[in-house]
Amino acid sequence: MKALIFDLDGTITELSLPLEAMRQDTKTYFVERGFPAESLEPADGISSSTAKAKEYFLSLGLSQREWEQMESEVDEMLSRHEGFAAVNAALIEGALEIVHKIRNLGVRTAIYTNNGRPSVDRIMQHIPLADYFDVIQTRHESPQPKPFPDGLWKLVSVLGVHPDETAYVGDALIDATAAKRAGIEFWGVATGETPSWVLKDAGASVVFESLDGILDEVLSRR
Repeated sequence: MKALIFDLDGTITELSLPLEAMRQDTKTYFVERGFPAESLEPADGISSSTAKAKEYFLSLGLSQREWEQMESEVDEMLSRHEGFAAVNAALIEGALEIVHKIRNLGVRTAIYTNNGRPSVDRIMQHIPLADYFDVIQTRHESPQPKPFPDGLWKLVSVLGVHPDETAYVGDALIDATAAKRAGIEFWGVATGETPSWVLKDAGASVVFESLDGILDEVLSRR
């Protein structure tokens, strides 16, 4: 094990994002612009709703430039939600201490989040994430956000490691999907929005009730 990539909300910081409101606002935005509401399912999140909307609107003749303007408006809406949450972001107890110990073993560490860059920069004003992670990558630096695998592939390249030498640690189904598509092992943590058994069913090779177990897992693979 040469690198661990961590999700942020619900994994390193306490889950504070109004995720359901963000998902619903995204759906409402597209429906108000003509997307058929019946094509959206309750399980659709921000990324899947956006992917469906893109396919629909482009099939009707919307130009790429017009679609990018819609994406930008959705991004601004999400960033407002994230900005409010960032002000009160708090670490999960012991998170950075565990990461520090992992780094002392020679393992590279990174964050990969679907949060935007402005909110992450705001979080870093009062939480010293840059001292503990080699790379902090948001959706704004990723070719496509989770659940697409592109962001993980980019991070593996930047870290200079092979996917087989890496694990992605996260608390959500979207994390599991991104890792599976990228061919990277997924480690679940039941510290956010998803119960441990759901993470296991989603393909997590191991699931931890807290970050404490990750250090032992890394040691067992040295």
